[in-house]
Amino acid sequence: MFLRMCGRWPGRGLRLGTALLVLGCVLLGPWLGVASADSSGRLAPLPGDVLRGFQVGEQNWLPGHRGVDLGGTAGDPVKAAGTGTISWIGVIDGVPMITVQHPDGLRTTYQPVEAVVTTGQQVAAGQTIGVLTAGHCPEQACLHWGLRNGDSYLDPMLWLGGWDDSEVRLLPLSAVPRQQPSPGVVEAADVLPLTGDLPVAGPLTSGFGSRINPISGASEFHDGIDIGAPCGAAVQVLWPGTVTSAGVAGGYGNRVEIDHGVIGGVHVQTSYSHLSGFDVSPGQQVAAGTVIAQVGTTGFSTGCHLHYSGVRDATLVDPRTIGG
Repeated sequence: MFLRMCGRWPGRGLRLGTALLVLGCVLLGPWLGVASADSSGRLAPLPGDVLRGFQVGEQNWLPGHRGVDLGGTAGDPVKAAGTGTISWIGVIDGVPMITVQHPDGLRTTYQPVEAVVTTGQQVAAGQTIGVLTAGHCPEQACLHWGLRNGDSYLDPMLWLGGWDDSEVRLLPLSAVPRQQPSPGVVEAADVLPLTGDLPVAGPLTSGFGSRINPISGASEFHDGIDIGAPCGAAVQVLWPGTVTSAGVAGGYGNRVEIDHGVIGGVHVQTSYSHLSGFDVSPGQQVAAGTVIAQVGTTGFSTGCHLHYSGVRDATLVDPRTIGG
């Protein structure tokens, strides 16, 4: 728009204004802070080459590259890829990062970037949101640009040009990670009261209930507790029951669900997620103390831990309160 204005010549009576306008075009043009978006209303946050593209494995827990790396120089301005709201600014593992929430429900992430905006600020496509810093790519400074729909990772380059049949994503857009266990009640003959015991030894790293997602900065409901433990650590069941599900469950990765029947007058179910492997199958009866699986970091996970959930009379509860 600015260049079109600069190329428009007014009438004779405004020649002095024309000269001033042309001079303004020459002086100000290189410092304009907002780039032009394409027809989709989106643009690349840096003009550099793609040094590494988006890649995910056949299974969502396999290694991959959940974003693209755009080449640049430390100090380069980083632009918002589309209109949205700055939803999170922070540092993860020493890396400064910005998240933009877009009207289509998707989020773009930018790292390593020092923010020049504030949380909650509205930004336009092409508006400078931060300054690129070094450290992500070994050969030169680069921007790791990501795109997410909930817990699903998408290819930002495809979003840039509009979706088509080549869309690649880690999880389906319609994915619902939680799988409801099969109906049926199994009476627990040997009930073990909960006295602080957990399925695996380790510190509580994230509690049950509302929390701020450490990556997206968005508020979310955490439907269980996270127990820090090394990958491969044995996971034991606290009460006898029947395995209702054992397999891959979206963002939960490898997951085992157990129906414990009626404990203390209520119907109890538990689940164990992000497992590296499991030793049970659906329909199998398990006794209290049985090793059912091993701690892992499959699915949407940032490290080895057990995500442990409990359901009491069809209501999600903090699993530490079951049997109390």
